[in-house]
Amino acid sequence: MTPVRISRGFSQAERIEQLLKVAERRFAASGLASTSTIGLAKAAGISEAMLYTHFGTRQKLFQEVLERNSQDRLECLRERFYSIPELPPLECIESLAESTVLACVQEIGNGCVMARGLIEMPEFAADVYRAEIGATQALWIAETGARFGDSLVRYRLVVHLVPYAVHACMAFGLWLTMLKHKPATAKAHARQYAGGIVDAARAILNLPPESLQATDSWLPAQLELLR
Repeated sequence: MTPVRISRGFSQAERIEQLLKVAERRFAASGLASTSTIGLAKAAGISEAMLYTHFGTRQKLFQEVLERNSQDRLECLRERFYSIPELPPLECIESLAESTVLACVQEIGNGCVMARGLIEMPEFAADVYRAEIGATQALWIAETGARFGDSLVRYRLVVHLVPYAVHACMAFGLWLTMLKHKPATAKAHARQYAGGIVDAARAILNLPPESLQATDSWLPAQLELLR
């Protein structure tokens, strides 16, 4: 990898930003244990001492990269959701599911870093991943609210589909990254997987009212807690 030369005129914030970009690529490629601080410093075009000055330890740098990686993925997902046009409920769910999977394989926010974190630093990475699941679920809930209003369709999807769909799509997206898929090769897999989420949504929406009466009665109250 060609070293990235950091200009002396860069601010401290710009230096940290560059270090994080280099570290993310290195950690995604080889993980924490196989990535040396000397290699990171050389790839970033700085001294090893400067790396320690900014981050203290390699482990703390890895933690910073994990958190940044998660936030980048969420921002990518927000942009994907924003670009989805007005669609019927099932087509909308398909687009939300496909976008959630594909957000994991984008260059920015690539899920390889998170996958490696869950293996090499499981306690810390699991906390970050749980927070990302919660934030992703909140994005799904906001989208269904904006598109379907306070309808029974939205109530049923939020309670009976969204938690399952978010967990499943994120896990599948991370699996695709570990198989070295890129957006171009992952798209067909994401679309097929989204079809399974749509099948689940269709089954939920087609259930007779009496089969969900016990839960449908408290769905509005549940949604109020999420606002």
